[in-house]
Amino acid sequence: MEETPAPRARISEPKLQKKVVKFQTEIEKDVELEAVYEDSLSSGSSLGTVVGFHGSPGSHNDFKYVRNKLDEMGIRFIGINYPGFGNTPGYEGQEHGNPERQNFTNALLDELKIEGKIIFIGHSRGCENALQTAVGMPSHGLVLINPTGFRHHKGIRPVYRLEYLNSLYGILPSFMGNAMMLGIYKAIGFKVQSGEEAINAMRSAMRMSLEDQIEYIEKLNQKNTKKLIIFGGNDHLVEEEIVLEKLEKHDGLEHFRFGDNINEDEKLKIMETFTGNRLGASVFVAKDTHFQNKSQADLVAEACKKMLEA
Repeated sequence: MEETPAPRARISEPKLQKKVVKFQTEIEKDVELEAVYEDSLSSGSSLGTVVGFHGSPGSHNDFKYVRNKLDEMGIRFIGINYPGFGNTPGYEGQEHGNPERQNFTNALLDELKIEGKIIFIGHSRGCENALQTAVGMPSHGLVLINPTGFRHHKGIRPVYRLEYLNSLYGILPSFMGNAMMLGIYKAIGFKVQSGEEAINAMRSAMRMSLEDQIEYIEKLNQKNTKKLIIFGGNDHLVEEEIVLEKLEKHDGLEHFRFGDNINEDEKLKIMETFTGNRLGASVFVAKDTHFQNKSQADLVAEACKKMLEA
């Protein structure tokens, strides 16, 4: 007689909050807007806080499976929503490069005044901002899920195609440009709700730092920040070799390679890399896709807990 599989745990609803933040654009223009963010435990947690940076497109929901596990552990989760991605409103003249994104990030985190240990966690495009924030603020841990690298990955090549679409969007009437971008992004399988979200996602991909991340990795190597970098072999956006190039710059990581599922014994070996003076691990799973924020949510959450306990 076959066993009935255990029911999947219900994903709790996100707890969205709003806070007015003030920051500057890259040309030092002042912006004031109402930031929408997720805060699973606004009273704080004695264990610590995990701050999430979503991909492009993306939102706080990039981390709903991880956050659900963190809820069970009593760890606070804060999910940042960048302007123009469907939650926090965009603004006129918005640039999508990291200097401006970091100004927004810092303004929001300064307003939140988070106490205790903090882990910064990024998915895809958001990994650049997670890294830069971990360097600029006190950080107990850093988690990079399906990170981008130092050169253009296949998901945004050829770059001239993105530049053409951006130029075309700028000359079309807004309703036509938005319809075009919404259609393109939905056709290639991205979950977007509007053309504005699609064009902002594309522009933020075009403005990645790429090799300029090396400076921040080198600075992070001077700190005792625990790290987990996890990536998959079946990623349709970022090639394995691009992530491996990035790993070469991170000091002190123990590398693990798996074909399929990670069993409990193997998981324990990964967790041991966050103890004592050890700095953490990089984990490659050949079968996994670009969305390990779902497929490896348990591993990521357990790693966060282990880092906070270290």
